[in-house]
Amino acid sequence: MLQYQNIKFDYEPFPIGVARPAFVPDTYRALVESFPPIDLFEYKADKGDKYSLSQVNNPGKYRRYVQSSAPWRAFHEFIRSGAFVSGAVDMLKRNGFDLGLPVPGFAERLYLKARAIKRGNPVPHFPTIKSRFEFSAMPITGGNILPHTDHPKKLITMVVPMLRDDEWNDAWGGGTSVVWPKDKSKIFNRMNHYLGFDDVERRNAFPFEPNQCLGFIKTNNSWHAVWPMTGNDPKVLRKTLTINIESS
Repeated sequence: MLQYQNIKFDYEPFPIGVARPAFVPDTYRALVESFPPIDLFEYKADKGDKYSLSQVNNPGKYRRYVQSSAPWRAFHEFIRSGAFVSGAVDMLKRNGFDLGLPVPGFAERLYLKARAIKRGNPVPHFPTIKSRFEFSAMPITGGNILPHTDHPKKLITMVVPMLRDDEWNDAWGGGTSVVWPKDKSKIFNRMNHYLGFDDVERRNAFPFEPNQCLGFIKTNNSWHAVWPMTGNDPKVLRKTLTINIESS
């Protein structure tokens, strides 16, 4: 369902790429038109200024809405499938990134554990790989996401703007910025501590555009942010679909 054939990566300071188009146009249009209403979302002031609807934030409303919407129900089934995870892993390998996935099958895991015990070596741990998605929204009147590097359990993050044609004004901002701490002692950030906007400098920015997928690998220095937007209509929202592949 997601398309990666046109993805182009930047490799520094961490791997981040853009695929366009992310979806077949009819599929993208159906998802945009059925994006859930904002009154289902949970407000997350601690992350900057954003609203979220996910398995974590208002999970009951999230499940009911996804199941009630044919486009999102189909997308949910796709994201939770092994085909989605393996497709993303294969795409990364083709572009030079080997995350050591997929996890070996059940029989191979048993063999490797038994071999380690027999040899007196540490028993290997095989993580559980999961995939999920989140609906997000931010008001253009100052909405933002503070500089951070993502939770340690995240492996891959993909962000897809949910936009109708000609809906977005670039003057509002809303793009995802690659940032770098001014204090070098803050660069290593495996545990995902947040910084203020004055604490970082922008290295690059990816505009907020329809039917694109911005994807990046979680690293110890994958600093990124969304600068406060500058629109003046609080009813206009920056709507996104955020997809995560995570490990236990």
